[in-house]
Amino acid sequence: MDSGRTLLIAVDGLDEQDLADCLHAIPGSGRPLPQLHHGTTGLRIRPGGPSEPAPALTSLVTGASVAHTGVATEEPFDPDRPESRSTWYAAAMTVPTLFASARRAGLTTAALQWPATAGADIDLCLPLVEDLRRYRNRWDMAERTSSPRMLAEHLAPRRELGVQLSQVAADDLVTEIALEALGRGRIDLLAVRLSGLGTARRAAGLGSAAAAAALGDVADALEQILTAAAPGPADRILLVPGRALVPTALLVHPNAVLAGEGLVRTDGTRIDRFRALVQPDGPRGVVHVRREEGEALRTLVLEALAGLAEHSRLQLRSVDDGVGASEGTDVIAVLEGTPGTVFGLSATHRPLVEGDDPYYAGPRAVTDPSAPAHALAVGPGLPDGPAEGSWADLGVTLAEAMGLELPGATAAGVAEGAVSHR
Repeated sequence: MDSGRTLLIAVDGLDEQDLADCLHAIPGSGRPLPQLHHGTTGLRIRPGGPSEPAPALTSLVTGASVAHTGVATEEPFDPDRPESRSTWYAAAMTVPTLFASARRAGLTTAALQWPATAGADIDLCLPLVEDLRRYRNRWDMAERTSSPRMLAEHLAPRRELGVQLSQVAADDLVTEIALEALGRGRIDLLAVRLSGLGTARRAAGLGSAAAAAALGDVADALEQILTAAAPGPADRILLVPGRALVPTALLVHPNAVLAGEGLVRTDGTRIDRFRALVQPDGPRGVVHVRREEGEALRTLVLEALAGLAEHSRLQLRSVDDGVGASEGTDVIAVLEGTPGTVFGLSATHRPLVEGDDPYYAGPRAVTDPSAPAHALAVGPGLPDGPAEGSWADLGVTLAEAMGLELPGATAAGVAEGAVSHR
């Protein structure tokens, strides 16, 4: 068994230029990633596949495509049953994870703000679930979804001191706890997700003051975590950003079209019941139909959405293998937009809203699934030259580097050698 430690860091919203700045930081300047200045390999994550953080990161820690992980979208599909196909709860995962393989090998594991980990067998687990429907308040939510050791060592002392979780930025809490945990003993696999930069860039825009401040914050967090980890020659570091973000040009609410056909019922602005529904996944919309519905209704759904796509910059792509996408629905199609398109869940907004509309209230930036992502890797077992693959391929390669197996993997690992630029 490999004796090195593994530090897996995911930073939502970090783009290729940010990574280039990290690599070309002046040695000794402390900004922003001095530990990665030398000996780092660039890994190219190919276009296609998941573009949003939760499905991408669950694919990464399983080595499986999103069709097999159980977490196919960023938000839980059924808000009344968030434990089913949820981005928060480990019970949603349908294949084993890297955390489970590490635990079986006797390794100490930690996962901070990592998707689909609540309830998993992880020594130090802080999933930061956002499910206020099921819990009385944020403390109740954090205590009931984190691991017992996380509660005893890190959360209980903060509650006794009167810390208000609603007033603490998630990334600040994650960084504080990562530093504490690293200072208390060996962690063989530490997975940390930082979400603040992506949140700021999506909400306020790529060039906003809020985004600039968030980039500085994430650089500070990375520097502190890497310094506390003090990686040695036997250790591995994998820094994974998401897809590139582009300015929003078009907000699409396809459920307004389905509501017009009587297929979606609302309670005020909230969706109440549906026979068919388009679930947003960033720049895509996934078309679900209740499993008991017949071909006539499915045809009606496709015709209605084809009419929407015809008068906008969208493509409607049929799906033939979407049976059982959720406990009660099949996926029959996917709506895809050009870069800058973002899908919304609302059935009461106008179907199409241009990004420069004065009443526009959606995100200012959205992921571009046609763009590659660029990760940084250093350490034994990881590629020492150019390499590329999918999120799942990267997960297989990381597991192999740790001497572990991913039983549910559908990928073969990243391909080393020449990297394409298609």
